[in-house]
Order: sequence, then C-alpha cells, then structure tokens
Amino acid sequence: MRRRSLLAGAAVVLLVTAACGGAEEEAAGTPGPAVEGTVLVATLGTAEDPDAFEILLTDEAGTEVTTLPAGEYTVRVEDATTIHNFHLTGAGVDETTSVEGTEDTTWQVTFEPGEYTYTCDPHPPMTKTFTVS
Repeated sequence: MRRRSLLAGAAVVLLVTAACGGAEEEAAGTPGPAVEGTVLVATLGTAEDPDAFEILLTDEAGTEVTTLPAGEYTVRVEDATTIHNFHLTGAGVDETTSVEGTEDTTWQVTFEPGEYTYTCDPHPPMTKTFTVS
C-alpha cells in the first residue's frame, strides 16, 4: 500500500514538472512574434481637443509602439481632426489619410524589419518612429 502511494506521488511530481518545464521565456523587452490580426491604433489630437498637436501609435492596450516584431498588422486610424493627417512610411509601407477628412480608416500592413515613421505632413514636428525586428 505504501509503495502504491509513493508511486502515485512520484507520478504527480513528474507530471507537474513536465507541465511547468521546457518552455523558454522571452527576454524582457524583446518583442514576441506578431499575432495575425494584431491591431494598432493611430490617433491624432486628443479626446479633449482633436486639433491638439499630438500624434500617437499604440497597441490595443494603449501602450505607445516603440518596437514591434515583423508581421501582419491592422492599423486603425482614428481621425477626428481637419488640420492633421496620419502618414505611415517604412519598408514597403506608405499609407496616409487626408487632412480634410475626419473619418476613421483601417489599413492592413506587413511590417518588415527596419525603422518606420509616422508623421503629420502639414506639421513635421509631429513625427515619431518605431523599430520592427
């Protein structure tokens, strides 16, 4: 009876060890692979002032994009201003909204490794970059 209990206990320990082990964690700050359909949100201005001189690209959680893994993305541009546009450029990507319009736009883009820039064409100081690896 005691032998059966020891064997059962050993089996549980082996199962728990196998379930927890073997997976390597990514280093902090290293982007993981892009998940197909990952959505990025581009905003111009602020919620309080659509004409504010702010330009931003975030993930769905609202974190500003500074690095991304290469892959397929959906970029949702929320454009509620008539004085700014959102212009995204980089390796094989050149997408822009109009200055006059205020409609939301969605782009499907493939980011290859390299540096990407997004800017407001009429206001060049409204420019930011991010890196794709």
